[in-house]
Amino acid sequence: MNQPLLDKVLNCPRLPSLPAIAMEVIDLCRQDGINIKQIAKTISNDPALSTKILKTVNSSYYGLSQPVSTISHALVILGLNSVKTLALSFTLVSTVRNAGDEDYDPNVIFRRSLYAAVAARSIAQRVGIAECEEAFLAGLLQDLGVIAMVQTLKSEYVELLSEVGDDHEKLWRAERKQMKIDHAQVGEALAKKWRLPEVLVEPIRHHHQPQKAPPAMRQATQAVALGGLAADVFLRETSCTAMQDLISQLRSTFGIDASDATDLLETIGNGTQEIAKLFEIDTGKVRDVGEILCEANEVLQEVSLKSQQDLTERNRKLQEKATRDALTGAANRGHFNETLCRWFEQASRQSAPLSMILLDGDKFKSVNDTHGHLAGDRVLMTLAKTLMDNAPEEALVARYGGEEFTVLIPGLSRPEAAQVAEKLRLVIESTDIEADEDLVLRITASMGVATYDGVRFFKRPEQLIKAADQAVYAAKAAGRNCVRVFAPRVPAAV
Repeated sequence: MNQPLLDKVLNCPRLPSLPAIAMEVIDLCRQDGINIKQIAKTISNDPALSTKILKTVNSSYYGLSQPVSTISHALVILGLNSVKTLALSFTLVSTVRNAGDEDYDPNVIFRRSLYAAVAARSIAQRVGIAECEEAFLAGLLQDLGVIAMVQTLKSEYVELLSEVGDDHEKLWRAERKQMKIDHAQVGEALAKKWRLPEVLVEPIRHHHQPQKAPPAMRQATQAVALGGLAADVFLRETSCTAMQDLISQLRSTFGIDASDATDLLETIGNGTQEIAKLFEIDTGKVRDVGEILCEANEVLQEVSLKSQQDLTERNRKLQEKATRDALTGAANRGHFNETLCRWFEQASRQSAPLSMILLDGDKFKSVNDTHGHLAGDRVLMTLAKTLMDNAPEEALVARYGGEEFTVLIPGLSRPEAAQVAEKLRLVIESTDIEADEDLVLRITASMGVATYDGVRFFKRPEQLIKAADQAVYAAKAAGRNCVRVFAPRVPAAV
């Protein structure tokens, strides 16, 4: 973190101080055995603040069934947290607003913060987080650091804001890259300077990285982070990406499904418009809630389709992992065995041929002994690729074990399989293998061919494997780098 820059920001004389009434409310709430009457009296001593709180409490945003006429009554009906949050919200917003700068319109931040605050509270309420009022206030103050950096750095920071536009995540990353400090860290330091409670400090600090918040405050911080994403849905010119992220993260973080996500957006949009009047914040020209909901439905369809595609791709990868040799990419031994049994049964049922080529890399052990196992691995990988690139399209190429590979080919007669084996042998023998930066090797292979004709001799799949294996031994005995075919002896007719 850029400590000198942080010190510069915190010591900037243009930064506002925490109002006396806010400090008194915070101190009263910290005391053991909170005196509700004293808090009510403190807030009531500021007529303008009391009027704003009562007007808010009696608005449709809270939806109370009976009017509230005093701060004491509000404390009884809504509880300490709600009234404390409103008192701090009005005083802090007023304080920060007075710190505006001629180089930058702070209403841009206030609009986003208000949407984020309403969204954070709505999400917290939806999932039953106890600190829903604190989530509102933390959402309102999450970009406190932006205002502080505008005040301190002036045009340097305003230019950065202009470069990133309405992409809040991009702003955070640009700050960290260019200034080695971000607005979340500055906001945390300013909140601590104002002696705000930890339940507000932590969400301000971690609203871009909620997973790093302390466990006790993680859920509230996640609500604040998602509140910021919801604000982007309403305020960004192109909100499709923000909408997709919000719907996806609501589901993964809190299990909120797609239909509930659209309900939340409607609640957030209407709630923000209502409470913006009470905070005297101009939300400017924002997108109509109905338009956003229509777009949300389109996004939901895209998300649903993408989820299905992701599931299909995930299943494909899992299936491939289960059937492929990790080193060479050829089929593994288990998949070969399963396929051989299935194809053998089909060949028997259809009286059709099934051919198997088994090959063994000649003197492969000497490669490992002379050049090392990494070079040996590259030889095996190249050998597998050569086989897969040159075997018939319908064939299955598998790593049988060590340097042994097999090519299983349905519908191919013994002479045709022998021709394929010879072709593969020639390609292998002429293939350069880049075993290391300055090491190019060539290897050869001994090959055995066995064919089940669908009628005679072989009764079980393992007999076909044994026959191909015997043919490989015959190839090695003949001097290696050659093909030998297993020809079963058919008893003469009597």
